Amino acid sequence: MTDMEILVIGAGVVGAGVVNHLVGSPSIPVSRVAVIDRYPDRAWHLTKKHGSPVTVGSLEDSADVVVLATASGSQARLARRFLGSGRMVLTTTDSVSDVRRLLGLNGAIRQQNSLVVVGAGMAPGLSDVLAVRAAEEFDRVTEVHVAKFGTGGPDCARQHHRALSSLALEWRGGWKQRPGGSGRELCWFPSPVDAADCYRAALPDPMLLVRKFSRADRITARMAATRRDRFSSWLPMLRPPHPEGKLGAVRVEVRGQRDGAWAGRILGASGAPGFVASSVVVSALELIGAGKVDGTGVVGLSEIVDAGEFLSVLEGQGVVCEEFAGA
Repeated sequence: MTDMEILVIGAGVVGAGVVNHLVGSPSIPVSRVAVIDRYPDRAWHLTKKHGSPVTVGSLEDSADVVVLATASGSQARLARRFLGSGRMVLTTTDSVSDVRRLLGLNGAIRQQNSLVVVGAGMAPGLSDVLAVRAAEEFDRVTEVHVAKFGTGGPDCARQHHRALSSLALEWRGGWKQRPGGSGRELCWFPSPVDAADCYRAALPDPMLLVRKFSRADRITARMAATRRDRFSSWLPMLRPPHPEGKLGAVRVEVRGQRDGAWAGRILGASGAPGFVASSVVVSALELIGAGKVDGTGVVGLSEIVDAGEFLSVLEGQGVVCEEFAGA
């Protein structure tokens, strides 16, 4: 592929991270990186910081790839604006309603010869790829369980706050709804996060994972939360969220049969959620630039990349995935 024109919508923690990665990455052929944000000063700041090829963009810009790094819940509406022949859209949403709307656009997007990647962030996104990687050693997958820790920034924190008070979706041979904040489970994440209590929440990971593991008996997703998080989830946020996500991690456990015996495998990664999410986006862009991603319609990240190759590219961006090998 020739040099790409990339439009990044949203210059918050994730969007700014994508721009920072792109400017410093010699492996991604880029002729222009246009940035849009609802606060124009953010976009201007990035152009002043980096100079060429970063510019302030507009919604009318033509681009080969559009990266949606806005608040979750708004990305399905934005994705409609950028559908066109051969265009790719990467979304970073972790909103159930966003993912449901995007999946519902599959037929229309195929007709326009466009490709929309749903959930190209830490979870969903990296979580899906880790699940596929973990499943490679199994003859049959019966369960997939995702857990995540931390938030990427203010918009992400607000979305997690809402998710904890909303109904959670689980796959148990069919869709089931469970109360958010229920199902406490102690999950071990890669260091330095280590152990954290995780609960059901309105997370879209099962909606994407079931596309790869339709024969699994159970697919679930949980998020780490404190007792205060659970009790206050039905109220407005009691204090402003931190401007940048601090510590974060994702963990995927796959269970099934291997060589006639029952087995399990746990993979994970840790790092600031905003940094991990932007690294996932840039790794996808690197594979797109290398001509290794194609297709049309609405897909999850794990449906268009080779899991091993993607994790290798991601490691080059500074995100190292780990496997729990047992004590």
